Amino acid sequence: MKKTLLALALLGLTQSAWAHLSYTGRDFGTFSGLADASNSITTTATNNYAWADAASGNLGDSHGARAFRFTLQNAAWVDFTVDAVSADLLPAFSIYAGLGAVRTGGVWPGTQTSADYDSSAASTVWRDGWAQANLGAGKTSADTDGVWNALGDWKMGGDGDAAGDDSVLSSFVYQGSATTTTDIVTGRFLLGAGDYTIMIGGNNSNIVAGPFSYSALLNVSAVPEPENMALIMAGLSLVGWQVRRRQQVSK
Repeated sequence: MKKTLLALALLGLTQSAWAHLSYTGRDFGTFSGLADASNSITTTATNNYAWADAASGNLGDSHGARAFRFTLQNAAWVDFTVDAVSADLLPAFSIYAGLGAVRTGGVWPGTQTSADYDSSAASTVWRDGWAQANLGAGKTSADTDGVWNALGDWKMGGDGDAAGDDSVLSSFVYQGSATTTTDIVTGRFLLGAGDYTIMIGGNNSNIVAGPFSYSALLNVSAVPEPENMALIMAGLSLVGWQVRRRQQVSK
């Protein structure tokens, strides 16, 4: 998507409401992974094209999306659905292992003094390296639209992070994504124990002024025990044998 179409999103960098990556009001909670559970959150999107731009091959502006978080204490199946109120929003999402910087007890981690954001010194240096590695020699952060990679791994940092030291950046490891051509998108993922970030944005190619309301539903289902899996596989094998036998008899 052309940068000229992203003027509205870039203006958002000057607004404190969208200035930094935050999970405020968008924490699904912690799940044991041993029992079925669910949680839903309703919020709004600032525009209808942020996910599409982040999947375009030159990174995207993370401020155009909403970041959600959840924690699994055990491996589990995670079903995630986004339902948009307006047909002008085609919701899409990506799931990552990892979290952005979170302030605990009023203190940021390490030497960090702010939340993560796309244009911090540390994020800009990371974008420079990403651009050179993925867009070609001589490319810089100016050739990207932000830090967000909707279809792969990415990193970002905040004020106080040492520029050029990737070890201090927040890392987002891609686990999967889902898109749609309607106003509802859903996906299922088998995830291990850990902290996760979900980035939700729009997959539209046409630009329509927001905000757009949508609801996000997270369902967690227990992974079957090994014994149950063995029984399931044995049952499937028996069914397959019965089908093959019936086919042979009917010949």
